[in-house]
Amino acid sequence: MEVHSRLWRVCATGTAVKDAARTKTISCDVLVIGGGAAGIGAAVAAGRAGAQVVLLERYGFLGGLATTAQVGTICGLYLRDTAGAEAMPVGDGFAQEFALRLQRAASAKPLRVTDTGLWVLPYAPPAFARLSDVMVSETKGVTSVLHATVAEAQVEGRRLNQVRALAWNEPLLFHPRAVADCTGEATAAALAGVSLENGGGDQAPALVFVLENVDPGLAQRSLLEVRRELHQAVENKTLPALCARLSLVPGSAANGRLALKLGLLPSDPDRAPWQQVTDAEREARALLEPLHRFLVQNVAACRGARLDSVAPQLGVRSGRRLSGRARLTDDDVLSCQKLPSGIARASWPMERWTKSPQPEMTYFAERDYYEIPLDCLRPAELDNLFVAGRCLSATPGAMSSARVVGTAMATGWAAGTAAAFQASRRSLDDAIAAIRSHQTER
Repeated sequence: MEVHSRLWRVCATGTAVKDAARTKTISCDVLVIGGGAAGIGAAVAAGRAGAQVVLLERYGFLGGLATTAQVGTICGLYLRDTAGAEAMPVGDGFAQEFALRLQRAASAKPLRVTDTGLWVLPYAPPAFARLSDVMVSETKGVTSVLHATVAEAQVEGRRLNQVRALAWNEPLLFHPRAVADCTGEATAAALAGVSLENGGGDQAPALVFVLENVDPGLAQRSLLEVRRELHQAVENKTLPALCARLSLVPGSAANGRLALKLGLLPSDPDRAPWQQVTDAEREARALLEPLHRFLVQNVAACRGARLDSVAPQLGVRSGRRLSGRARLTDDDVLSCQKLPSGIARASWPMERWTKSPQPEMTYFAERDYYEIPLDCLRPAELDNLFVAGRCLSATPGAMSSARVVGTAMATGWAAGTAAAFQASRRSLDDAIAAIRSHQTER
């Protein structure tokens, strides 16, 4: 029987035998890897479908980039609409359930951010993390393991049947019936050796930081004087050119606090993903001190501003993604494709952050959406592995639309449901029917 793994190692030494004896073995129906927006959806979906679920998260809290990168707004929940006075949900389902509970818990409400009709839901990262904890904890059959890093995977035939991880430096060995890879970087898929592509250079990352004691009118003026001073400083070479790529996190201004986003340039696609992220993290943080000092000295609205917090992680918009049984294309997005196999509704336009300080936006029809088919979550090589979030199978343009938090929750729900059905040997056609019914329930 063929056993395939990219990183699996077996050593017949005394040390290896001793380590194997110390490793705790855990069996489960569904193993969800990654506790971000997609992973939360996957774990809750699989648990509600009756599966015994283990959710692995590398940080000590849930939420993924929504919390670690302090994204600050949930995009992809609502239809684009320039005329309506209220936000129209793209559909029902887990993402809307989460959004409604977040609004009640944190007194948040949808915000139309531009004259193009885009609606977002602003949120405080601690509230997002807390609600994630609550919703996962209240789901029967779900066990969370925090501070867990997956390092190895074993494939037997067409099934991923073993996953090794370290949880707070203790070795764990999982025997899942099905796996939902919600890591954002297709970590389990890569370790299992399935076909992937590296999109790390497709989009520019950004670093969010918060200033306090800022003139509240600055946000209402759309950072007008900040942009003017930064532009002049870059022209005079007082500041590096990247400092001009500063933008406001919508809905973040309150009580003299303001969340700002410093955009970088796309990474070198020829460098390894870990090199890309390491270089970007160091570059962004090195700019914060001179940028903060410049704002205090040169912008009246920031004269007494203090640097309150910096996101623990860079906001990475693109990375490794699946080459799946189907591929979401630019035409699928722009034509608002609807399919019998559609498992997630997506409403956000293509939003490409490249070398320009502002994103390149490509819109489709107002008050419309497209659907993502289940096969975009499935590798061709394996039958019990599903991916979700920004590592699903898509062209770079289509991924620039499908990567947002609201859509990630929807694809996560689909991956978790499909994994639960696969684990219990129910058909994926039935899983698709269950997912689609969940989208339209009232």
